[in-house]
Amino acid sequence: MAIRDRPAQRDRRHHRGRSAGRGQEVLREGELRGGHDGAAVKRLLVASLLTACAPAAIVTRPQEPLIAEPTRTAARQLPSALDVDPTTIAAPPLEFALREPRIITLANGLQVYLLEDHTTPLVLLRALVNSGAVDEPADKLGLTSIMSSVLTTGGAGSKSPQELEEFLSFHAADLSAGTGDESSTVQLSIRSADLQTLLPVFADVLQRPRFDEKRFEIARGRLLEVLRRREDRPDSVASRALSKAVFGPDSLLGREAVERTVKAVTLGDVKKFHAATWGASSTRLIITGDFDATALQKLLEQHFASWKGGTAAVRNWGPEKPLQRRVIVVPRTIAQAKVRIGTFGYARRSELEYPLRLANTVLGTFGVGRLYREIRDEKGLAYSAYSSVGPGPTSGLFTAGFDTRPEQVGEALEAATRILSGVSTNDAVTAAELRTAKDVALNTFAFRFDGAAKIAFERAQLDLYDYPPDYLSTWRQKISSVTVDALSKSSAQLDDGLQIIVVGPPGKLGDLSRFGPVSTINDVEQFR
Repeated sequence: MAIRDRPAQRDRRHHRGRSAGRGQEVLREGELRGGHDGAAVKRLLVASLLTACAPAAIVTRPQEPLIAEPTRTAARQLPSALDVDPTTIAAPPLEFALREPRIITLANGLQVYLLEDHTTPLVLLRALVNSGAVDEPADKLGLTSIMSSVLTTGGAGSKSPQELEEFLSFHAADLSAGTGDESSTVQLSIRSADLQTLLPVFADVLQRPRFDEKRFEIARGRLLEVLRRREDRPDSVASRALSKAVFGPDSLLGREAVERTVKAVTLGDVKKFHAATWGASSTRLIITGDFDATALQKLLEQHFASWKGGTAAVRNWGPEKPLQRRVIVVPRTIAQAKVRIGTFGYARRSELEYPLRLANTVLGTFGVGRLYREIRDEKGLAYSAYSSVGPGPTSGLFTAGFDTRPEQVGEALEAATRILSGVSTNDAVTAAELRTAKDVALNTFAFRFDGAAKIAFERAQLDLYDYPPDYLSTWRQKISSVTVDALSKSSAQLDDGLQIIVVGPPGKLGDLSRFGPVSTINDVEQFR
């Protein structure tokens, strides 16, 4: 039993007069100062055991304090190889070879991405479909969410909902689906030994879903319950308000499902939408894991060659309106106010990606970002402060955020807005900050591809959004070539037309008008 050296705690050790069971008196233990020898440890253990277990009262004579010699650990020197300042260590560039999936195209136009990985006897089947929430009719928002649920629970092919569930359970297979703004996914995780048995089932789910009516009603009811509860989640309230503020409440990226639109969705609408937008020409199959590609190709032709259709909907993104700085307060009685600051990011395939990614690292990366260091470390106004930036079909989204006490929102916003504007003006990024940001970007790049599933899916997504074939192979070189001047110029947009969302109790927030015109919305659904 190891006993660690620690200063004597007299208030805890001196408890004469406290009674142990049946009125037994427990006298204080001998104190150890500075260290322990073997005899002292044994005396403590014996006294403790006897006190706890003996049926009669045990009285121990207090021991004289033992004075131990100072240990030699504190004086021990580090080996010369370790006795250096870690901030001065220069890591060599990370080199790795990026694997590419094998891409085949069936006669019907269906593209298939294959990447073998024989480390485990598993196979992951995935479908990436060019159809999402932005393709829903404006009066039936929520349709794709309902459809993705019924697609996996409503039966497929010759199997009823219950038969499909039991069949998958018997084979320890996991079927799931989800929908995003611009795409939807379906995936089936299976044992490699079951590939020939379960690939036809996966084909049925994609091509011949049964869309059981009872499961449809359950899915629609669950979505209505999600909508009813979302106002109870302050983080969700803040993110929804920010999307509406940046993109516009009625835009394809700002609109959202509400009770009225969900109740308007019928089972017929789901079937019609699936038939129109899901098909061979709008889908990419991604298959990774333990299989033989040559044998698998024959199975794919057998079960998917007859799939037709899949015309992608025409998306009208509309004009991008200039943003004017403003503050939007959403009243909520919460202990920690949610502050989210947003503006445009960068469009897909834009060269702005590279300097803006590095600027985001300088601003909001955990531990090293300016927002984190000042708001969290130096001022202690929040447990964390962060930023993120990402692409979109037109402009993408930049977000900075933190949670803080309502009374401190003004002080924290002063720091955040000053930091965002300073990156491109009076407090430009330094060469050392840029070097750190590049190191972060280059050394984390490989983690985007640390498995066959990630590699193949990323390639399929890039192809879906028309990225050039050499995007990944040139990414690190383009990151490395960003200069301080280029980063500062591109960062100017991060202070342009900031949309500041504050979710919290208005009476405690103070005057926020110095950050822009202030408006209050009680219901994010009604935000216009």
